[in-house]
Amino acid sequence: MKHVVFLQVFCLAALCGCVCGAEDVVVWQRGAQETVVYDARPELGIGMHGFTRQQIELLKPLGIRCVRRTLYWNLMEPGAEGQFEAQYAEQWDACVRLADETGICLLAVVHAPPQGLDWAHKELAYDRFARFMAAMVKRYPGVRYWELFNEMDSGFADIFGAGRDEVPLLEKGRLYAQMLRKAYPAVKQANPQAWVLVGGMTDCREFPRGIYEGGGKPYFDIMCLHTYGVPVTWSFIDRGRTLKEIMRSYGDGDKPLWNTEFGVDAGNLVGAWGYPHDQNPPRKDSEAYDQMQLDQWRECIAWNLTNRLYQKVFPYQFSAGNERNDDGKIGERSQLPPGLSIDDYGFGLVRRDGLTPRPVYLWIKEAQPNGPILAQPKRKIDMRFNPMFGALPPGAKAVPWRAEAVIEGAEVDSLYPLTLR
Repeated sequence: MKHVVFLQVFCLAALCGCVCGAEDVVVWQRGAQETVVYDARPELGIGMHGFTRQQIELLKPLGIRCVRRTLYWNLMEPGAEGQFEAQYAEQWDACVRLADETGICLLAVVHAPPQGLDWAHKELAYDRFARFMAAMVKRYPGVRYWELFNEMDSGFADIFGAGRDEVPLLEKGRLYAQMLRKAYPAVKQANPQAWVLVGGMTDCREFPRGIYEGGGKPYFDIMCLHTYGVPVTWSFIDRGRTLKEIMRSYGDGDKPLWNTEFGVDAGNLVGAWGYPHDQNPPRKDSEAYDQMQLDQWRECIAWNLTNRLYQKVFPYQFSAGNERNDDGKIGERSQLPPGLSIDDYGFGLVRRDGLTPRPVYLWIKEAQPNGPILAQPKRKIDMRFNPMFGALPPGAKAVPWRAEAVIEGAEVDSLYPLTLR
């Protein structure tokens, strides 16, 4: 039976004077005791390696308020359990303080097990990770989004079989679900307002099936996907739709889906289409790299604003260099302006100095894709929905003669879902 419902939601005329489309707000019934309401309007965030006040100031003209940052488990807890490395802990303490001071909503992605927690000790790793997550969530109560591991289907996490071809992706997903069943309750007990995200996957088929087959459905709040390739839009759209269909097939179709990494560097563009100066007609490498990156980002962001597949998207990355180098000579063969290197045309929204805007930055500044959300970040709405269980959520009333209920005057925040228990 499908336990999740996606229904029409009506805005209060006093606030907006119009009827919101069904895609604006989702009523997601987790079960008889919990109903979640979330703003489904797409929002653009950004991934960041660095996190300086100067860089955050560059986000403000773009209207970006959500930032994804990595918290490395093996750096925070490199040795004995519960003993945190002082310098790294202080770096994260400062990061969280800065985010709070500047109004940034942090999405923390936690991965990289400490030495000794490997495939042979995966059960111990899952138990210890749950305790580590509880400690982090208590330490940083203001961080409410926690993404557990990163591309754990293909790399970074031997404890789920990444890099082991003899372990099928379906089984890797089941192992990940085993970890979720331990970590999710620990996170929720430490901070009931925290939200648990599946680590961004590169596989959109077998690994997520494994999560569901392993009983992971109740143990995460948001599904996440990474979509790379050239053109990026192909992966962004088709693989996202495939994953959404799998979620629906397990009765989880209205759970939020986020894209926590997509993007392109010059090396991927060359790998797909060759050097711009070798094309017919030839193009300037520097201008073509910038323009093609802009085209890829713009198409993905614009498509999602219309089709609303992902509620939040975090392109990779605010500042990041070039990674792909198939012929080993991209830095030498690319014809670039004096003073610039191939890393100035990597994945970054800005150049390798971490500050100089690229054309895609200027486009976001002009287009303001987050404009509608920033103009109305919180809304008071009446929600009609079809209850799937006998018990109605608090504040809901049955609609006479109809298989509907209504929640009047619910306060929906575009930043965080609303939970009714």
